[in-house]
Amino acid sequence: MILAAGAGAWFSGLSGVFGINGQYQDFKEMIAYRKVLDKEIRDWTGLRNDMIKNRGRAAEENLSLISNKASVTQQRDEQLSKSSELKEEEVKLNADLSKINQQVQELKAQLSEFGVSSVEEIQARMEATENANKKLQEEIDQIKGATEVAAKKRTEQATELANRQKEQAEYRAALAKNSGEYPVLSVDPQWGFVVIGAGQGSNIDQNTVLLVTRDGRSIGKLKVTSLEKNQTVADIVKDSVPAGMSIQPGDMVQLLRPVQSAR
Repeated sequence: MILAAGAGAWFSGLSGVFGINGQYQDFKEMIAYRKVLDKEIRDWTGLRNDMIKNRGRAAEENLSLISNKASVTQQRDEQLSKSSELKEEEVKLNADLSKINQQVQELKAQLSEFGVSSVEEIQARMEATENANKKLQEEIDQIKGATEVAAKKRTEQATELANRQKEQAEYRAALAKNSGEYPVLSVDPQWGFVVIGAGQGSNIDQNTVLLVTRDGRSIGKLKVTSLEKNQTVADIVKDSVPAGMSIQPGDMVQLLRPVQSAR
């Protein structure tokens, strides 16, 4: 404002001295001065805006400092609280330590009554006892292992004995079956079968192999084809009858191999 007023007065004086030409010159100078003045106004406005921005930043920094101050204050209070807790814990630990020391003195007195002078001596005795127990346990385990082996062997022997007894019983039963003799009732040489005078209820079944004998000599073999109530029909096993011989009525039949097919 002051600059504008001074410029106006200066231009007014010049117009009276120089006339019209002077007024034109004064007008040009006024325009130039006005440009300078506008630039200064812009610079001042920029400075003012910068100042406003800086003031806003300062306000934000102030708020941040206030917040940091609150955080630091909170941390300080927490540290003071922890310090107080640590002091209480220290007092408690000192009390516990005092109790432990008292218990140690009592333990030493008890150790002296048992004839030992230190905890280390007790530990040495305990280790010796544990080693002895460990050795004893190893011996026990060895004995148990040998006992288990012997028991297993006895079981295997008992199983083997039972199997042999079963085989003997089956063998005796087979011999009993073989002991029976039955007569040949009829023979059909054309169709190659015979009728035997024994049926259901005898030792003959569908799977038995029959031996035909005459005066203690083997005549041939038979394979059962039909087991009836009172008689049995059996085929003559091929190539089982010696050349020049034939099965005849009256020949005797006995079991050759019970529960076994003819071959």
